[in-house]
Amino acid sequence: MSFDVKYAVCGKTSAPTGWVHPSSSTPTHELIFCRSGRIYIAEGFDRYVLGAGEVIILPADTRRYGYRGNDAPAELYWVHFSGELGSLPHISCPDGEKLLRLFSDLIFYSRAPEYDDEACRCVLCLILYELQRSSSVGEDDPNARLYAICDWIAANSDRRLLVSDVAAHFSYNEDYITRLFKHHYRGGIKSYIDAARSKRIRELLLTTDKRICDIADECGFQDPKSFQKFFKYHEGMSATQFRELYFGFSGKGGASSDG
Repeated sequence: MSFDVKYAVCGKTSAPTGWVHPSSSTPTHELIFCRSGRIYIAEGFDRYVLGAGEVIILPADTRRYGYRGNDAPAELYWVHFSGELGSLPHISCPDGEKLLRLFSDLIFYSRAPEYDDEACRCVLCLILYELQRSSSVGEDDPNARLYAICDWIAANSDRRLLVSDVAAHFSYNEDYITRLFKHHYRGGIKSYIDAARSKRIRELLLTTDKRICDIADECGFQDPKSFQKFFKYHEGMSATQFRELYFGFSGKGGASSDG
């Protein structure tokens, strides 16, 4: 599978609440990967809601614009390119974690002076290949459904998710989605949701200088006390102790307070 495309430009946008995609019409296609949150975007007269873990390709020479502001902060990666779209899906739900790694590589190569646009084009082809591959998996394949659900849970691990939220997003019955996870994941879907949220918290503790109370807020906890209770239950220690374990001192850059 090959793609006759030419890379133009790429980037990452942290869109605050109320953000609206700018109106434009360019001679390049625009591929948008919504990492978290939700954005409202239109192509001509067609309107779409792009949720976490979803990708849309907006073709060249068509007016694209946001038709309403974000309800909450969102994070999206985007790339402009030219060439034939062929049979690429218009909207898809690929392997979100794999796509995140590819976009991170794409942005790195685009900013590194020792690499030219050919390196970016190669990574772009991998992104397009992943979209093509994911679209070829039948929707009736239980593994494909499970992978899509897992990707969506991971992308939304910065908020409190209920089984009913996951079921509603995929238009599944709660009993069905519960049985699906019990068959493939020993702990069940509730345990998987909690594990994804714990992973997100650990990443923020180890890769940022944010205060623990700010991490609690960012991950959808109503107050620091409920955050502390959740983290200690799942990790066996407080968030401060977790940072001390990995860094050998209380916190990073003054970010050690549990409150």
